[in-house]
Amino acid sequence: MQRLLLSITVLLFSSLILFSQSEIDGTWDGAIDIMGTELIIIVKFYTDEDQLKATIDIPQQGAQGLSLTNVHFEHDSVYFELPAGPGLAVFDGILEGEHISGKFTQAGIDATFYLQKADIDYDIVDEEPLPFREENVYIHNDDIKLGCTLTLPFGDDTFPAVILITGSGGQDRDETIFGFKPFRLLANHLTPHGIAVLRCDDRGIGESTGNLMESTSEDLAGDVNEMVAYLQCREEIVDRKIGLLGHSEGGIIAAMVAAQNNDIAFIISMAGSAVPGRDILIAQSELIFAEMGIDDAILEQQIRIINLVYEAAETGEGWDEIEQIIRQLTPAQFETMAHENQDTFEDVDQFVEQYVRGSLAALQSKWYLFFIRHDPSENWRQITQPVLGLFGELDLQVPPGMNKDAMQEALEYAGNTDYTLKIIPQANHLFQRAETGSPTEYAQLETEFIDGFLDILLTWLRETIEARGN
Repeated sequence: MQRLLLSITVLLFSSLILFSQSEIDGTWDGAIDIMGTELIIIVKFYTDEDQLKATIDIPQQGAQGLSLTNVHFEHDSVYFELPAGPGLAVFDGILEGEHISGKFTQAGIDATFYLQKADIDYDIVDEEPLPFREENVYIHNDDIKLGCTLTLPFGDDTFPAVILITGSGGQDRDETIFGFKPFRLLANHLTPHGIAVLRCDDRGIGESTGNLMESTSEDLAGDVNEMVAYLQCREEIVDRKIGLLGHSEGGIIAAMVAAQNNDIAFIISMAGSAVPGRDILIAQSELIFAEMGIDDAILEQQIRIINLVYEAAETGEGWDEIEQIIRQLTPAQFETMAHENQDTFEDVDQFVEQYVRGSLAALQSKWYLFFIRHDPSENWRQITQPVLGLFGELDLQVPPGMNKDAMQEALEYAGNTDYTLKIIPQANHLFQRAETGSPTEYAQLETEFIDGFLDILLTWLRETIEARGN
């Protein structure tokens, strides 16, 4: 999944008119140094109707474009807040030249953060008018309002359509990560070739309402069903040629929807999993820990906790044992911290209490408990629509081999004879050309798909749509 599902702790998740907001306007990148771990962040400050505003990306958690509140910049003081599930995250720093550094606090945990003016522009600017129509639309699922973009080819014909479904964490409609906007690129490529594309902000992101922290994949599948219903009411769309394209957790959601909705014409799964959540978490841990050179003993501890949480999710019992294990392991974590970070705590006992509290909040979250128990293969075993399953050879978050094999087995069980499964050489979880596939590499890569990727998608879509007739 796009956010790293490795952590056993919660790692994140009023304006003033100033004499010189231009000093801070723009994109800043850096990290939160929390309990010895660096969590990468990107903060974009901008002025809107004479008010200073800001958004934050947390790539390791798959969070993009989260709106910050109480953004202040006065003289050299910089302050902003992030409303989040485990508690309000507060950033209080000082601007010195092109650097911002200061204190970060959340749920009683104190840490430090730093930012520096970005050397690159993380935004994609369309230099020429788009060769298609673009509409901002709103879709409702009970009391949830989803802000979306619908792109339509020019002309008076009716068109097939694809709904794009984001991966886990707070995603904007472009699924932006480190300036890479895969969903915008997909829409811009497919729409001029006669395919309408609908993409939406996740709950609580951008123009969408709701609380993503309190939502599971099943809740988000309900949002997708409403997107399907919306397109079926559009006179420009051929209602029996509406398909789903899900990336990462979006692939899981696509399978949920298609298994219950016969109106879905086809599915494209980009790095979607087909094995139980517990297995994905363990495989992720093994691959990413190995890439980072983390000691095997720590890996064993991580896997033990994953298995215990799974059992607790199944039975409702065992949380006391999990807390005890985390409490026993945490003092060693304190010893690995830099002295200046240790000094933010009164003593090691205070650190342990905060770490344990944050860890349990993450492990007991609604999303995590659903994910660790869910087996996507149960949905794939019901899919009889055409399927294109794409996997990145270097993907460390959704390992290609185990998931491709599991998806094939499930589709064969369903009696599905119209599927294509491919592993894309040298591609990572985002289908960029990569060296290692590690999430820590994402920020250094070109903000584009690996060569040939878009051609594979378009060719398959054209053949599949044509096969459905007029």
